[in-house]
Amino acid sequence: MTDDIRPATQEELEKARKVAEHAAAKVAELEAAEATRLDAEAAKRLERTREYDKGFYSRWRHAAADARESEGSTEIPDYDPATMGFLEVLIREVAIEQKRVYVRNHARRAESTLGIPSSQSVVPDDRYRTVDIVGHINALIGKEAGCRATEFNDALEAERTEFINGE
Repeated sequence: MTDDIRPATQEELEKARKVAEHAAAKVAELEAAEATRLDAEAAKRLERTREYDKGFYSRWRHAAADARESEGSTEIPDYDPATMGFLEVLIREVAIEQKRVYVRNHARRAESTLGIPSSQSVVPDDRYRTVDIVGHINALIGKEAGCRATEFNDALEAERTEFINGE
């Protein structure tokens, strides 16, 4: 222990206690005021939430129609390779496979015409490959639709939050 510290007098202790009590009372007063302010703000936000939700509930069908119309026409357009590149690639893949079937059929016919027995045939058997076009399209649709729907929901949430916050 150091000898530099002198003991406090009763007077100093009493004075320090009064300052601490005053400060504690001031903190309690400020905390109570803040709690009252927060309660009032929460009540106001709750009322705004109810007001917004009541208004939205009265117009939700209109909002749903707007959501439907926001994407434009949902009629399937005629095929256009210039605007449907992913579909064009899939069509080419399937067309290549079908053309190869025709080539093998012609080669087998030529072997038959030439009298080459099937045991000596050099034409490979057909291999049936499937291209999961529907799966590919579903994945593309799901990803893009999810992005668009998320953007729409974000806008709805922002509108609601601004209203509730009184902005």
